[in-house]
Amino acid sequence: MNLPSSWHEVKLYQFKELRQLSEVGGFFNTQLETLAILADIPTEQLEDLDLEEVSKLFKSVKWVLNEPKKGLSNELSINEQTYILKPFKKLTLDEFIDLEYFLQNDYLKHITHIVSVFWRRIELDKWQNVHFEPYIFSPFDRQEDFEEVNVTEVYGIIPEYLKYRGEFMKKYENLFNSDDINDEEPINSKDFDSIEEYKAELKEREQSKKARKWGWESLLFDLTEGDITKVKAVGELPLIFVFNMLAMRKEMGYLETAKG
Repeated sequence: MNLPSSWHEVKLYQFKELRQLSEVGGFFNTQLETLAILADIPTEQLEDLDLEEVSKLFKSVKWVLNEPKKGLSNELSINEQTYILKPFKKLTLDEFIDLEYFLQNDYLKHITHIVSVFWRRIELDKWQNVHFEPYIFSPFDRQEDFEEVNVTEVYGIIPEYLKYRGEFMKKYENLFNSDDINDEEPINSKDFDSIEEYKAELKEREQSKKARKWGWESLLFDLTEGDITKVKAVGELPLIFVFNMLAMRKEMGYLETAKG
């Protein structure tokens, strides 16, 4: 059985499988599945091993219990094509919205989707300016191209982008809904001084749910002034430009919808 000696030899598809393992079947089964994933073989091939053999093998890969090295390669080579890391400041609105989805729905499970958004092919124009390939692909399709990338080459994108995102959110915090209403927490009419206050709270909770559900759609609707034929063009605009314009409109009193 060929087992990797460190995270440097683990591919992204293996990393995702490892992070989705459950200990419901017991620690022994988790060890078996871990070894099978790392060796890239079916679990059935290990079922004849006894407890001592499994324990010894698992001990040799205990590094898997720790996080991978947060490496961040600027350049990836995949199927004889070169992919370059796109700077965060060059993100478009569409790219940012998709990244928000992946971050809020288990970003480790979607790490190949995230990587597919950031690493792009490029071309130079006649003035030697770098142009990244347009965002005309679906990360759900493209992510398969990055399954074989070593995890330590790209894992650093997670903390680096989360840091950038945090700074971005802080800079434009007045454009994001900041309410901390817990829509799932039950309320009792007896806790209010009047039935009107109780009804107002219910209405506010319902509005908060709608804002979170349709936040980006509402924002795009505002930006296009209700003309959905312009959504594609707006989505292709630079993220920072869009939010600078939104900040201006907010300050001037022209913008009502905040991102949920």
